[in-house]
Amino acid sequence: MKISLTNTLSRKKETFEPLQDNKITLYTCGITPYDNAHLGHGRCYTNFDVLVRFFKFMGYDVTYVRNYTDIDDKILNKAQAEGDVSNYKHIPKKFIQAYQEDMEALNCVEPEHEPRVTENIPEIITFIQGLITNGSAYAVDHDVYFDISSFDDYGKLSGKKIDELEAGSRVQVDTRKKNPGDFALWKGNNEGLFWESPWGHGRPAWHIECSVLAKKFLNVTIDIHAGGADLMFPHHENEIAQSEALHKKPFARYWLHNAFVNINEEKMSKSLGNFITLKKLFDTFDPMVVRFFFLQHHYRTPINFNDQELAATQTAYKKLIARFQDAKGIGSFEQCKNAGPIFNQMIEALCDDINTPKFLGIVFQNIDAICDSSELFLATKTLLQTVLGLTLQP
Repeated sequence: MKISLTNTLSRKKETFEPLQDNKITLYTCGITPYDNAHLGHGRCYTNFDVLVRFFKFMGYDVTYVRNYTDIDDKILNKAQAEGDVSNYKHIPKKFIQAYQEDMEALNCVEPEHEPRVTENIPEIITFIQGLITNGSAYAVDHDVYFDISSFDDYGKLSGKKIDELEAGSRVQVDTRKKNPGDFALWKGNNEGLFWESPWGHGRPAWHIECSVLAKKFLNVTIDIHAGGADLMFPHHENEIAQSEALHKKPFARYWLHNAFVNINEEKMSKSLGNFITLKKLFDTFDPMVVRFFFLQHHYRTPINFNDQELAATQTAYKKLIARFQDAKGIGSFEQCKNAGPIFNQMIEALCDDINTPKFLGIVFQNIDAICDSSELFLATKTLLQTVLGLTLQP
């Protein structure tokens, strides 16, 4: 059965075809662990957790990578505020543990690899050196920048043009750069902090890490790169530029982006004071209700979050529990595939760009018929638990 996905790169829905038969490589940008994970993180990783689960249910061999950006300006700023920028390691350690607890509460499967930037510095330095060698990057003092004018396809993911970026740039111009839009690959440090490199001591800049980690743990070209819509530009655009400039091959064949979470009709942000962490939310609502809330919306549709909608979600989830809590699912697609037309409709919904709200609509519309057929009942529960990741426990 064919699976279709909306590819941000082509701006259309495409039939998914992996590079290798039955094998899928998937990379999702992970967190910068300087604070507790928030509602937007929960949505992103729940959405793509369902994608991974569905591929595996359909019989694919999936290698899933999700990184930790455990060295970054935000982490170092927090350490500086505490009095010592060099003593930063306790910050990511604390919030990685907190994040893992949140992902476990949301019943997200563990990726096959969860690499940390700080554990892959030699590979990052080698990658940057390769870009300098082929003329795609240049060193200035102790810093290294990517030359966006060297990459003809810059902007192909986001649709942004170099001249438009330069004309509308709000970033303070660094006269050391060849182009205003050139982005950092390596940030030098005059105090001898962090790691030694051919350009002096310093640390990786933000974008380079994901290109390096995707290559190391997956391949030069991967099947799917996923993440939040807020990362499309500049992060994902820059990943494409540096990866394809070095390897002269496509970086990711399918780009998937989930939409934003709004809080009471306003974009969630710390500056607006409407920033909701998962831990705070879990104090009031069962994490499975939160997961169910995410899956009631298509991953590409913005969500408006408020307590009233989550309370309604809780009521709907309790109805599912009441119907399905006393039985176990069957297991694989091969064991379920003959469960009948309603089951086929549910699978078709998931094959259609992971349409979880359509899937749930089919379940609720046919709930009596599902519960009247033992085979369909067990197959449906399998999808709810194995693919949607709902525990269905009171």
